[in-house]
Amino acid sequence: MSVKITAAERDALFEQIHARLSGIDEVWLAVEAEDWERAGQIGRDFSDYLRLIVDDLGWDESSSKTFELTTAPDVLRRVFTLMQKRAEERRKVEEGERADLSEREERTSRLMEACRRVLGELGGD
Repeated sequence: MSVKITAAERDALFEQIHARLSGIDEVWLAVEAEDWERAGQIGRDFSDYLRLIVDDLGWDESSSKTFELTTAPDVLRRVFTLMQKRAEERRKVEEGERADLSEREERTSRLMEACRRVLGELGGD
């Protein structure tokens, strides 16, 4: 079975994996805490990410081509399951941020309207 992704999908996936790889020290923190189960899980996750990059995505910037994913299906399933979970979590955070921003914009608009109205009623000096 051949699975392909677009260049844009590759770039989005690579960006998230690259960001996640910056946390590789989590493995060592789990080892230092002697949390062997956690260290093993994080190690497997990072191993899967690296396999996908090395085997399919590459380290360089994307082109406009389609990418065929040749990494083992079990690795792809694990990576894409984790990435989907992270994307869903991020979407929830972004929705909350948009709601907060909308409320702040609304308060700012009310403040500006109040200032204009009051200054208009007071007349120019």
